[in-house]
Amino acid sequence: MSKFYICDKMKELNESHVKFLKHFSNGITHNLILWIISKEPIHGYGIMKKLDDFFDFDNDECELKATSSKVYPLLRKMESKNLIEGEWQTVNNKRVKYYSITEDGEIVLKHLKNNLCQVMDNPFWMLFIEDMTGYKMKRETSYEKRN
Repeated sequence: MSKFYICDKMKELNESHVKFLKHFSNGITHNLILWIISKEPIHGYGIMKKLDDFFDFDNDECELKATSSKVYPLLRKMESKNLIEGEWQTVNNKRVKYYSITEDGEIVLKHLKNNLCQVMDNPFWMLFIEDMTGYKMKRETSYEKRN
């Protein structure tokens, strides 16, 4: 049976727990990559650095790292689904593939934004987030939605 450690302070997880966490991690990573690419054309290493910034927690023992073995297969999969497109460029005499979001990717990102807005408006999701994080979520009676 394989073992998986998120960090030294967490107990060992069994195989079904690992599968559950990997599905969650992969889903959020896909969404983050799509969002990062929507901001500007960017190469794979730049995406990994931004993901590292996103997952840079105060607790160094539990820090998650974006690795090329995880990010590049996701980029290839997203390219095959026409969510992003890559274009080879030469930078400092090196060939570098820059990724940009496609029209299909913009549509998916728009739906993701709408879903997140619904999550933020749903008291059950807010309760879940509060329970899982220990943070009390501030609920506004009215707010302005950007775009």
